Amino acid sequence: MNTNMINLFGRDKERRTADTANDRLSLVLSYQRTEIDEKKLKHFRARLIELCDEFGYDVVGQVEIRPQTGRDRTTVIFASIPIRRRDSVRESL
Repeated sequence: MNTNMINLFGRDKERRTADTANDRLSLVLSYQRTEIDEKKLKHFRARLIELCDEFGYDVVGQVEIRPQTGRDRTTVIFASIPIRRRDSVRESL
C-alpha cells in the first residue's frame, strides 16, 4: 500500500491523536429570560476562564459566547472555549 495514501489526512504516525487534537470545551445553557445583560456575559466569560484554570487547563484562544433568544422566551447561551491541558496535569493522570 502506498504510504502517501495512509498519510492522506496529514496525520503523523509518530504523534498520538490526543496530542495533536484541538481541544475545545463547548457549553449550552438555557437562561429563563429573553435578554441577558452584557455585563453578566462578560462576568460569565471571565468565570469560565477561571474555572478552566482551576481544573488545570489553559485557555489558548478566544472564548466565544453567543446568546440566542428562542421562541419560548428563554435565551440559550452557547460557549466555545479552546483549551490545552497543562503538562503537570497530564503527568499526574
